[in-house]
Amino acid sequence: MIDESNKAKITVHLSDGATIKGTLNINRYNRPADFLNSSDTSSFLAIYDTDLPAAREKVVIINREHIVWAYPEE
Repeated sequence: MIDESNKAKITVHLSDGATIKGTLNINRYNRPADFLNSSDTSSFLAIYDTDLPAAREKVVIINREHIVWAYPEE
């Protein structure tokens, strides 16, 4: 089960050209940027509630080294 106590809507663009919109648990961080730039977090991100038809209601695991850009959704 995913702890949704501190979540953020986010869009990430990956090195293979894929763009994924979804929800990221940013834990104790105030902003997604703080979470993504932290050396204390895992090399992999779990994004859920994605816009990918094949992955709806599933978690997409992304290696953070493949993120080209990311921005928070309003």
